[in-house]
Amino acid sequence: MAKRTKKVVRRSVKSIAIKNNLVVHECARKPYQIFCEFFKAEVDAFSLDRALLLEVVEIDEQYYFFESFREVGLLTNGTEISIRRVGFSKAEIERRAWSCLMNEFIDVNPINPKVFEAIKSSMPAQMQQALFNKPLTIQYILDIKGLKRHHYDYQTSLYRNQQHTKIPPFSELIAEVRYDNNN
Repeated sequence: MAKRTKKVVRRSVKSIAIKNNLVVHECARKPYQIFCEFFKAEVDAFSLDRALLLEVVEIDEQYYFFESFREVGLLTNGTEISIRRVGFSKAEIERRAWSCLMNEFIDVNPINPKVFEAIKSSMPAQMQQALFNKPLTIQYILDIKGLKRHHYDYQTSLYRNQQHTKIPPFSELIAEVRYDNNN
């Protein structure tokens, strides 16, 4: 009979300089960028009331995170965190980063069409296939959330009706800079 053992997770507790030693992994940059652009205000409203365990990849005393975006956003310099070093492949790190972003997106109410479009246009097709076994659609998200299509259509109409600032053409911007330099 095979011996049953309980796998013990090793933790190394360190107090690290967050801004210098904790960096987003290269495979998680795009999901983290989208998170920071669209979810940062929500992160500021929360506080971290528990010890944080981050899975990280360590390279030359740098700790590269790839998920737990909300918790990382709450960290301040000198915060003591528990880290677990892992040796995941780049594909697994990328999958977990996109999965983390999708979980954040699914938790937000109401659905923000701009966030959905940013995710859909940035997520590689092979990642959509790995996470959803098909291309990402708004109907898939609505099914997960248990919502009808009119909820999304209403949010889309709200975003379309908002005032948009007209961006001047590039040629006008260059002409303005030239004019300012000549005067």
